[in-house]
Amino acid sequence: MDAWLIETMRHAGQIALDFFEGTFEVKTKPDGSPVTTADLAVDRFLREQLGQRYPEDCLLSEETEDDPRRSESRRVWIIDPIDGTSYFAARKPEFGVLAALVVDGIAEESVAYFPKMDILLASKRGEGAFVNGRRVRVSPVTGAQAKVACKPGPFQSLNTAPQVIKNNALEVFRVITGETEGCVVQTSPSTGEHDYAWASIAIEEAGGRMTDTNNEALRYNKPIRKMPPVLICSNRLVHDTILAGVRRLQSST
Repeated sequence: MDAWLIETMRHAGQIALDFFEGTFEVKTKPDGSPVTTADLAVDRFLREQLGQRYPEDCLLSEETEDDPRRSESRRVWIIDPIDGTSYFAARKPEFGVLAALVVDGIAEESVAYFPKMDILLASKRGEGAFVNGRRVRVSPVTGAQAKVACKPGPFQSLNTAPQVIKNNALEVFRVITGETEGCVVQTSPSTGEHDYAWASIAIEEAGGRMTDTNNEALRYNKPIRKMPPVLICSNRLVHDTILAGVRRLQSST
């Protein structure tokens, strides 16, 4: 694991936490989503730190203008200064600081830090996924015992989880750590690569899968940085079953 990246993300999380426990301003972006002074402060910090350490790499952030060099760069850092800004603005703890390194369109390492809960997930290709230093793996459960989380909506009938979390990042986190066996994520028009690059490598290193409804693995650093409308995350063992259910419901509407 990259100790420097882990420490940097902890520092970024502390910046967010200082605002969370103090004061901050909330504004509305052109797409209707909220942004706070904390988002911008964390964005500045991560840009400075990553820029100094990896000056040749490009950076893609939710909160700043796109870098025109990005399409030609093999290495791109994709960051979300505060994931779950609406939770942050409401002073709820379900927010995180996310960063992932993408090489040739594939996520290779990431850190997701949820500072109010003091949960840090670090993942790197070939090294595993670790939560607060403890290696985590997806659940081996399959069949009728599998817990699959689906929010209210078109795929709600697939839900078998006793509890569904509103924050998509934390729902994916539950699959990575083996608390649930799968989830179906419906993205919004404002959902971008910054929301899920961290999760792609984390779920793989924990032994699971995350795909679109074509059963294709997710690629990043695309010209248009939006995500597919539906994502499926699982422990691999129940992936085909969830995918079949999603396709069945899509075809019936």
